[in-house]
Amino acid sequence: MTEHRSFTIQLAEKRIRIKPLYDMVREYCKEYIVSDICENTEKAGSSENVDKTVIPFADLIIQTSSEDIEYERKRSVREADQTGQEAEYTDAYLETLAVYRKIAEWMPMHDTLLFHGSVIAVDGKAYLFTAKSGTGKSTHTRLWREYFGERAVMINDDKPLLKITQDGVYAYGTPWNGKHRLSTNISAPLGHLHFKKRK
Repeated sequence: MTEHRSFTIQLAEKRIRIKPLYDMVREYCKEYIVSDICENTEKAGSSENVDKTVIPFADLIIQTSSEDIEYERKRSVREADQTGQEAEYTDAYLETLAVYRKIAEWMPMHDTLLFHGSVIAVDGKAYLFTAKSGTGKSTHTRLWREYFGERAVMINDDKPLLKITQDGVYAYGTPWNGKHRLSTNISAPLGHLHFKKRK
């Protein structure tokens, strides 16, 4: 297994360098890829023969391994057993979950949480609907999009980031956006958090 070309994404104002084993991670994150900002490091040498190494700047560097993928496979099988679903996933897909898990574990140290919910922005304010899977979060935000039309923009349909700042809480899109693959690489101040229950 060889490492594929590294790339950098930006989520909630943090730059994350990803060194994947499979190309699927790059494709999955394509809407969030940003240009590298490089730092020069000068190694000792004469002024005429200075060895400069260019290092892409990142707040976090993620390098996945076959152990990370195996961990995700075991988790997926366990969750499938609990719900009675199939758990046949490729290593490439499981790597996307491993990257997501590493980001989710790191973000709280930077006042940012990965949240399970569907978040939509209307007139520049974010509205987050959260509930158990299958309760109707995506249906609810679809109805909002139909009702509000162009005034409504999906931020993320499954796993948005919530960044806590002195000015309030902001919702950010992520590539991990659910089965409908609905997200936009934007942020908006959180206007309301709604906990949905099925009656």
